[in-house]
Amino acid sequence: MYKNSVILIAVCFTMSYSGAAQINTISEELRAKIDSTYTTLLKRNKVTGTSIAIVDKGEIVYATGYGFSDLENKKKANANTIYGIGSITKAFTALSIMQLQEQNKLSVTNSIKDYLTDLKIENPFNDGNQIYINDILSHTSGLPSDIANGFFVDNPPTISWVIKELNKQRLISPRRYISAYSNVGYGLLGEVISRVSGLSYGDYLRQNIFTPLNMTSSSIGYQLSNTSKTYDGNKETVEPTVRDVAAGFISSNVIDMSNFISMLIGDGSFKSNQIISSNSIVDMESDQLTNVSLTQPFAYGYALMIDSIKIKNHKKKDSTIVSIIGHGGDTHAFHADFAYIPEQKVGAVVLTNSVNGRSMSEASKLLKIYLERSKDIEVDLDYITPISYKGVTPKDDEIFGKYNLGQLIMDVKDINKIKFKQGPVKAILYKKTNSNNYSLKVWVFGFIPIKIKDQEFKFTKVNDEIYAKRLDTKTKYEFYLGKKNKVNLPYPESWKSMYGKYELTGKIYETTNRLYDFSDLKLTASEKSGFLKVDLKSKSMFSGTLHFDMISDKSAVLGGIGRGNGDVLRILENGNLYYSGFEFVKIE
Repeated sequence: MYKNSVILIAVCFTMSYSGAAQINTISEELRAKIDSTYTTLLKRNKVTGTSIAIVDKGEIVYATGYGFSDLENKKKANANTIYGIGSITKAFTALSIMQLQEQNKLSVTNSIKDYLTDLKIENPFNDGNQIYINDILSHTSGLPSDIANGFFVDNPPTISWVIKELNKQRLISPRRYISAYSNVGYGLLGEVISRVSGLSYGDYLRQNIFTPLNMTSSSIGYQLSNTSKTYDGNKETVEPTVRDVAAGFISSNVIDMSNFISMLIGDGSFKSNQIISSNSIVDMESDQLTNVSLTQPFAYGYALMIDSIKIKNHKKKDSTIVSIIGHGGDTHAFHADFAYIPEQKVGAVVLTNSVNGRSMSEASKLLKIYLERSKDIEVDLDYITPISYKGVTPKDDEIFGKYNLGQLIMDVKDINKIKFKQGPVKAILYKKTNSNNYSLKVWVFGFIPIKIKDQEFKFTKVNDEIYAKRLDTKTKYEFYLGKKNKVNLPYPESWKSMYGKYELTGKIYETTNRLYDFSDLKLTASEKSGFLKVDLKSKSMFSGTLHFDMISDKSAVLGGIGRGNGDVLRILENGNLYYSGFEFVKIE
């Protein structure tokens, strides 16, 4: 009887203080542990402000803030403080798509071209020339990851501009080849939601998700009055606008995000209000990567990341493997994460306002504290999920050849000792005794050694292709880096005339945040070992050396596999170069 009374009081407290600066129905001992942990993390990681919340069986049991949302005016962060949630936005986009499917306004198994007839991106692969919505939701569509021009800017271009830019490009891979995270893909889904529903993306969210979930402090952008300022150390910084709105431009607070988590834990229901069917939640939470050609060491549903952890119930004296599900979000200075464990019906969210905030935004760690201190359930977050990788070990003579890994070229001439360089870094892969794996030694400027921990390299053969992979020796997880060039044909003569130095021309979208200011971007094109070498120089973060396969007289494709690779560099009709939304004119 007493236990039921306590639960009733907790529910009433949460409902009464749904907009409160703090919610607390946990024990003083647990509260002290959480507060001590996050106060320490705040100082250690030089984060200005953060807010957290914990949900248990649909109710917020703890929500509070630490540090400041406005350092200059000494305004403290609390449960009401609003932050950008970055790529967590994708979970709202996926939920919207599933709602529209239930209304028979679209189907996730349809091509996005059925709804965006103006999308005509080149598809050089023999897979039906379609781009399916469910593949976009799981990042397996083959769409490019990003378009750099206009992504983080003050006044971004429209989705129509994005579609026109995509039409100048090509798919980076066949569908369901590999998971390659795509912001532009989710940007397109936002436009599908708008065209199918007849509402703007923001209006759709407000009417169909924010209002039913009582998310009164959530919106598109950072315009609400209680939005935190952003910081780099103790210095206030400028937070750019996110162009691909449906990929990363929602702002929210931990109270609203708790309601969203409660809906997911409740199989689509929130306080007797069915937001979406339980079947759609199952689809969102199901691993969509099981049939990709190149296996990756993680599971991903529809905008939900799925991992396995081990929990041990000391009262029942048993251990079990359960799923922990969620998504993170990162902009320039806003860093966010939410996670929930369906079996335990608990969830947590952490939102931060500082460049260094990513180092302390893992919601799973907050869940671990809560379960271990309140329910006597031991949580092993380091449990390693067994992964079965496709492919076989190639024969030694199959490994010889050149591998374009995007940022570097690896030319395998000696099977036991593979040398390569990346800028000032010299590296050698040594084949291990009694193993097909390679250890790595690295020097900067040829003589300063760098110790590399927990990494080895290997080669694998999948569908008659030879791939280079990185191996994490602690987890045994493997990551694809690139594949061997099958035929070393002479590169197209047309590219010889393109070698030289270039500067930007045409429309350049500007930002007051210097990290994303590409206005001084320069490009130099040259040939290296039969590949097109492109050096990008800028005071911004968009700099470095890239290597392209010259596949035709007008097109070259960035080497490597996965996010940020496979993008196209084109020679335009006017003789200029085009890459990632930028046009370059030759100056010498």
